[in-house]
Amino acid sequence: MNRFILFTLLLCLFSADSCKRTPKETAVALSSFKSLESVLQKDGGALWGSAMYAPTFFVHPETKVIYADRKDEQGLLQPLDGIWTGTLPEQMNPANSTAELGGMKWVMAIWPLPESEFERNVLLVHETFHYWQPELGLDSRLGLCEHMENTSARIWLKMEWNALDAAIREEDPESAAQAVGQALHFRNNRLSEFPAEARLNEDAFIILEGLPEYTSYKLCCDDAVSMARQILESRKRHWNNESFVYAFAYHSGLAYGYLLDRYDVSWRSELNKDSSLPDMLEKALPTFGEESPVNDSIILRQYGYDTIVASENEKEQEKIRLRDAYIHAFTRDTVLAIPLRQFNMGFTPVNVQSLGQLGTLYPNIRITGDFGILEVTEGGCLISTDWSAAFVTYKAPGWKLELKDGFDILPPAEATPLIYRIAEM
Repeated sequence: MNRFILFTLLLCLFSADSCKRTPKETAVALSSFKSLESVLQKDGGALWGSAMYAPTFFVHPETKVIYADRKDEQGLLQPLDGIWTGTLPEQMNPANSTAELGGMKWVMAIWPLPESEFERNVLLVHETFHYWQPELGLDSRLGLCEHMENTSARIWLKMEWNALDAAIREEDPESAAQAVGQALHFRNNRLSEFPAEARLNEDAFIILEGLPEYTSYKLCCDDAVSMARQILESRKRHWNNESFVYAFAYHSGLAYGYLLDRYDVSWRSELNKDSSLPDMLEKALPTFGEESPVNDSIILRQYGYDTIVASENEKEQEKIRLRDAYIHAFTRDTVLAIPLRQFNMGFTPVNVQSLGQLGTLYPNIRITGDFGILEVTEGGCLISTDWSAAFVTYKAPGWKLELKDGFDILPPAEATPLIYRIAEM
């Protein structure tokens, strides 16, 4: 029998009734499938050259109840009121992502979905693009953008976003092009402070996460005017993200894709996984003769530099406090080391943090592997830089671990008195 080791402040107990599928829920799921299908049928494959609809299911992250748009190939799902339903296997991690289930590849989304039809379709189109991304040759994967933890990087990113905002708002082609030029200038300022791989990693993440976001807004907005309005709202939503290691690419890719549509309608046909959307936009910009020199201080003031610097410096003090607390917890307190061999993980990308040589901190994560299942809801999970191990603070609340038979927790060895380990017995 599996053993449960539970360290958490809150226990959520579900009665048998909580796992039932109500007529209202199945109706909402069916309506959501039809709405997504309508959006994708309207495009008809025009954007990326092929129809994009894919097998899709929604899953409740706690009950693991599935609502699917079709049956699977292995008979795991059963028909119910126009949809198919079942239970997600324990070894799978609920997430907004793609997944293998019942011998098939699916688009997976967390239930309940956003109440707004527009927000719901944006989410589902984004994940549907991920489904087709490898087939389109646009599944670029490089290292994490850890430099985005740097205060200076955050400052120049926000300056870049403000300039992109100005370009999106501007109707005059020359003024819009000048604003784009300033955005690219701020981007180069940021990247000049870091090794060359920072630029490569940023470009790769914009392809990996920015293109799905651009695609979702492109297909869900009625026209360019409504898309521009939604992009400005996107910037507001992302402005105060705890971390930009992953999340910067969602808004940057959306903004650069929109502006590329304005200046180079054929850009998508030239795209590959190694492309740089900012570089493509720079090449597409029209020239309007020699620019008049502008005092740097005027440009900085125009895009809110002083306000951004003051805000980010204040945030940096809090980040340093939290970072020091995490480093202390994972180096001075007892921890549990979990070897990672074959594993899957689901996490929230907006708050991932780099702890330098220690690894990457995931405040909320679920990992399934040959050892069993680890769920972390607070306190964080540290994953080593070589992805060989995950660590949680042993005595702290906020995580639970289900070990498979044949695995056990070993006490600290004399040479490593602060490290408990999971080992196969």
